[in-house]
Amino acid sequence: MKPIRIFAIAGIMLLLYSCVNQNNGLNVINSESFPYQSVVLDPIVNQRLATDLISENPKENSFVQKVGEIENQVNQLKQNPTDNLWNSVLTSWSELEKEMAAVPEDSTQTAKFQKWAELNILLLKLSGEVRFGDELENLHYKRQLPVLTERQLKSVIYTHVDDQIFLNILASSSVTHHHTTGGKVRLIQQTGQKGSGMILRVESGDVRYMDVFIRIPSWAVNPTVTHGNVKYVARPGEYCEIPRKWKNGDEINVSLVN
Repeated sequence: MKPIRIFAIAGIMLLLYSCVNQNNGLNVINSESFPYQSVVLDPIVNQRLATDLISENPKENSFVQKVGEIENQVNQLKQNPTDNLWNSVLTSWSELEKEMAAVPEDSTQTAKFQKWAELNILLLKLSGEVRFGDELENLHYKRQLPVLTERQLKSVIYTHVDDQIFLNILASSSVTHHHTTGGKVRLIQQTGQKGSGMILRVESGDVRYMDVFIRIPSWAVNPTVTHGNVKYVARPGEYCEIPRKWKNGDEINVSLVN
């Protein structure tokens, strides 16, 4: 093989390796939950919620221990974020994801799923990665028995970093945001069946700039996010960013399957 060809192949491999590392790298967001009373869930959404956290079964101690180990790593990441530690978290998370995927949808292991939910809430708020929101969506919509509690869902359905608002779960609800420049902005979700689409409406007494991020689940097919004639970039497995001055009556249409 000619030297030039060898160097070319080596260069391509190095580029691919760099891209993989970049994709696996941690981008710390550390979004925060809104106050409990600021989030209002539609009664239909409440019907899909568990009444309270359920005590863990002693047989699930090994699973709880694995989750605890990941949570400890996440606390370390908050203090000193490194890609190596993040990749270790992702590896452990992927192993648990496979374990949870193998549990039947009609399983009564609610406590185990609630622990799994807590972990994904923690990871989603830390990283803003869609995969964790996908897991939470599955827990809310696909389990035959309610898993998430009201407090769990309210802690993650909307999160924020100052005036950056993240819509992590599509479900009929609203959140009242106290803007950093003063005043209140209310975001209202009206979703279609099983979160396949959503209309986001705004109520505000004044014009306020906000950067709104709408989670587009990985299963979406040709998703669209529009405001009148304006189309925003919407890709499956990513957040759709909408940076704009929001005013009363603004309406965003989200369609996940087209």
